[in-house]
Amino acid sequence: MDLTERIERRRNRSSNNELIVDRDSLNPAMHLSEPVGRETLFEALLDAIDPLFDHAVPPNTYVWGPQGSGKSAIVTALVSVLDAEMSARDPFYTATRSGSDRDDVRVVYLDARRAASRFRLYRELLDSLLVESVPRRGVSTDALRERIETVTAASETVLVAVDHLGEQTTVDLADLYTFFEPFEDLAWIGVGRTSPEKLSLPMPEQQVHVPAYTYELVDILTVRGSRGLSQTLDHVHAQRLADWADGDAHNALAALFLAASNAETDGATRLRDEDIDAGRAAVPRDGVPIGQVLALSDNERLVLDQLLELSLDGEARIETAAEQIAERTDLTHGTVKRLLYELAQFGVLERREVSVGARVAGRRPSGVALNFAPRLLTALQGG
Repeated sequence: MDLTERIERRRNRSSNNELIVDRDSLNPAMHLSEPVGRETLFEALLDAIDPLFDHAVPPNTYVWGPQGSGKSAIVTALVSVLDAEMSARDPFYTATRSGSDRDDVRVVYLDARRAASRFRLYRELLDSLLVESVPRRGVSTDALRERIETVTAASETVLVAVDHLGEQTTVDLADLYTFFEPFEDLAWIGVGRTSPEKLSLPMPEQQVHVPAYTYELVDILTVRGSRGLSQTLDHVHAQRLADWADGDAHNALAALFLAASNAETDGATRLRDEDIDAGRAAVPRDGVPIGQVLALSDNERLVLDQLLELSLDGEARIETAAEQIAERTDLTHGTVKRLLYELAQFGVLERREVSVGARVAGRRPSGVALNFAPRLLTALQGG
């Protein structure tokens, strides 16, 4: 943050009496253009893709580490900088390729949560490579593949980073090998949580391990808090959040966001101890990242919204919840019931036994409970 931005932040605080002045800075689903405390890992990634700077196709790379360790932040920042350099007037000039009549290097970021099949991955990739829009329907997967082959053949190198591999709803590392094998001038960076030892397939030549945050998490909270709050985040509060989150930046930022929201609701102009407690209590330690919830389909989000609105979280049987949601939406009872079970399978919801009275024979019926911070979802949706 430069001095001008700091002064403007204080002006906003004085004129609007607001605690939160930049919601994106506190949003755990958003990433800074320059992530804090990960310089060594940036160097490791640059080493992995080093042939790119000679306009050669680099080896494929696997980036892995636990949830909340900053994998997405690092990869999105790298892709953004590389893309900006490629768009510069003289991007990555080398004498060895000065006579080439092909386009320069192309760099693309894809979120597997929004491209959970070969067709959707191909479509998102082609849409990123072309100026014209790519149809969502009426085109085959083979047609998309052929078009990508044409585009990649016209470029010296295409580097594709695919984030969030191996989740319940996304493609995995093995899929990347299969999907991208036809394209000779394309290399990929796969980003996931599973360690190479737990994957029974050949590993990419380059691997970058992103460990959980340690001391850096306090710095991350301080930097993000300084941008997002009108008052400086107290070091003691930052340390409490970091200790509680145990290296998970997503959970730490989510708790900070909700702590600030709690303070604002009470009319406070700075964070208090009770706000930190409220923020931590509102975030499930083993819940799914809010970005995974935001990437759900419209119907899945509709079902979640209705669960919240009807206060059916963990209290009602799945059958009962499906009936009530179907009555309030255009979805059928069967569709809602299927979506509830699928969301539980994805980890967005948790299956729980519900009480139906005393001395009921047989297995108790199950309900579903939200496995994320609902207050955070509501806040990010503007509620």
